[in-house]
Amino acid sequence: MGPVDRPIQRIVSALVLTAPAGCAPTLDVLGVFFPGWLVSTVIGVVASYAIVVWLGRHPGTRALADSGLFFLSLLVAIALAAWWVLFSAF
Repeated sequence: MGPVDRPIQRIVSALVLTAPAGCAPTLDVLGVFFPGWLVSTVIGVVASYAIVVWLGRHPGTRALADSGLFFLSLLVAIALAAWWVLFSAF
C-alpha cells in the first residue's frame, strides 16, 4: 500500500464501522437517548455476571463459573436475546 491508500483506507473503515450505528433504535432514558445495542449489552453484562456469581456459589459448577469463555458466550447469548425481545418490532 502506498501513502495515498492509507488515508482513504482509514476513511472507508471509519464509515463502514460507524454507518450501522445510525440504524439502531434508540431508547429515551430520563431525557438521554441511548442506542439499543448499548442497552442490550448492559442487560447481557448484568445478567451474565449475576448467573456466574450464582453458579460460583455451587461447588459442582465452580469450574464453569470461572471460565471466561463461558461468561463471554453467556453475555453474547443474553445480549442477542434481549435485542430480539426488546427491538424485534422496530
